[in-house]
Amino acid sequence: MRAKRTGARSMAAVFLAIAGAAGAASCSGERGQLMVVFQTDMSLPKDVDTIRVEATLEGSIVYDETFERLGSEDSIRLPATLGFLTPDDPSQALRVRVIASRGGKEGVRVLREVLTTVPEGRTATLHMPIQFLCDGSADVERDAQGNVLRDAQGNVLVKNSCPEGESCVAGECKPREIDSRSLPEFEARAVFGGGGESDGLCFDTVRCFASATSAQVDLARYEANPDDCVATAPSGEVNVALRTQGGGICGESACYVPLDAESDAGFRVEEGNVLRLPPAVCKRAKEGKLAGLAIAIAGEDAGQSAGQSAGTCRTKGTDLPTCGPWSALAGGQYTGPDAAAPIPVAVAQVHPVSLRVTAGGVAWISGTTFDEAGMARDDGELKTAPQGGGEPLVLGAAQASPRDLVVDEARQVVFWTNAADGTLRAAPLAGGEARVLLADLKQPEGLSLSGDALAWTELWGGGVFRATLSGEGAEVALGTPEDLAQPGSAFASPYRVASAGDVVCWTYQGTLGRADGAVACRVRGETLTVAAEQLTPRELALDVDAQGNAAAVYWASFEGGSVFRADLSGEAVGEPEEIASDQGQLNGIAVDAEHVYWTRRDEGTVVRMPKDGGEPEALASQQARPGDVAVDETTVYWINEGSPDLEDGTPVKDGAVLKLAK
Repeated sequence: MRAKRTGARSMAAVFLAIAGAAGAASCSGERGQLMVVFQTDMSLPKDVDTIRVEATLEGSIVYDETFERLGSEDSIRLPATLGFLTPDDPSQALRVRVIASRGGKEGVRVLREVLTTVPEGRTATLHMPIQFLCDGSADVERDAQGNVLRDAQGNVLVKNSCPEGESCVAGECKPREIDSRSLPEFEARAVFGGGGESDGLCFDTVRCFASATSAQVDLARYEANPDDCVATAPSGEVNVALRTQGGGICGESACYVPLDAESDAGFRVEEGNVLRLPPAVCKRAKEGKLAGLAIAIAGEDAGQSAGQSAGTCRTKGTDLPTCGPWSALAGGQYTGPDAAAPIPVAVAQVHPVSLRVTAGGVAWISGTTFDEAGMARDDGELKTAPQGGGEPLVLGAAQASPRDLVVDEARQVVFWTNAADGTLRAAPLAGGEARVLLADLKQPEGLSLSGDALAWTELWGGGVFRATLSGEGAEVALGTPEDLAQPGSAFASPYRVASAGDVVCWTYQGTLGRADGAVACRVRGETLTVAAEQLTPRELALDVDAQGNAAAVYWASFEGGSVFRADLSGEAVGEPEEIASDQGQLNGIAVDAEHVYWTRRDEGTVVRMPKDGGEPEALASQQARPGDVAVDETTVYWINEGSPDLEDGTPVKDGAVLKLAK
């Protein structure tokens, strides 16, 4: 493989090229050569952080290397090449496999496999790109208990989603065999952006699509013929990208996967300004996994600004790799998100309503849409993505108005409430079938987890319950529920709930426009009213000490525009204290060691204030109806619910999950 010739990277690259050539067979320099080219349309390490390349000649391993920490200074750069010389018997079959993973070797996402021969008397090019459209084409093999299976050398066993003898190309299963006689001659310029190993140009994705127009594929035509995926292209030379939910190269408000022009795996412009695309593009669009297409004018100077190399926005082809920290090319400029601005974890979401952050990633609910009669459709989804962002994994699809969720990393399970069908459900974090744990609930709403205890509210029924969990993964079970609400309580509509240690607190949101809401807590086995006569209290959070005990409860008044606090550390619950006022419509609230955070739906801001008092500080502005908020040691996360639906009920799909360093 090749990289910039600087320091350790160049030595590693030369060693790999020699190892690959020497491993193929003993052969002279006069024989032919096969140059395997590795490139990607995704962002490293966000989408892929580990690549394993394996080559066998007639079943014998001749090359097997794993490259980790992709995108970092000490890792390989792309594009990269690996050369194989013609063996003594040119008819011997060479099998090359590229396995791309996210989150280490066990997080297998993409498998590309080719079976071919090394040509005689010439140097041929074999492109083996790591493609976004093939994300999810492979997984690790597991036993019945979910343990990862490995070979004798300790490498994870990889399961191909395609039938035997086929491999994923542009999202479709294609025969893995390629006749080397059909492969083009190798030219460095055609691989390295018109230059050599490091002096060519690269494609600055975010800048080149900054002024792009949006377009949609013709789903009616695709549904009539699943091999026919087209859109309408403007006149002239264009660049085209997929607008994703988090995969690919992201700016501050959108994520792109640039497609190669005049390529069956990218796009072609046909007569009549018809944009021909791989069928997998339309398949993803039909499944709601794409936000659409971005189409931008291409040209030598398109998108160029001061300090940027000319030609980086010319027509994107296989000869013009993407710019980024992973790039082997010096010509060009990478435009990434501003580190001081909010960075997307996921975009193009439908009204996300709940957010949780754990060491393993970020989980949220993508909200429900409504039909012409105003009835909720069964189209809510539970999603998760790494903290660094990336294409979301759907843990639960086709849900009936999901409202709140919690993630249990110890049991590797996500739990959620479905309001419309009155169920409490669970699904394995690694993906798998969702199960109903409890049914016939009266509009279940809020949900929280503390140790083995799961607590939830029932908005319509007025109950607040807690039950003990047992088992893990697909075997998780829930014990008999305990009702925590005060018998005969005058308060209505329990909404959100939070728990830590043996303390459980919740809000009664009451009636809009009336100060009949309340906050209650279960402390030392007794249910207490912490605050009454509240104006639509919705979100709440617990301040938890080093021992995992609740030290204080904070809550936000949606209509009243105030943030409150009550101490829980003493023998008695402290009196409610208003710590901030005149904050408009408050949505989410979170607490860390030093600050309390909240979102303002009316002003579109994310705000924090020292817990000990002080002036509120806006961390982010111009947000689209910000909602739930969460924090970890270094970062604040929040959801933007996005714009209201169109008049016909169609969602705009501009909701997002965002993060910002503290």
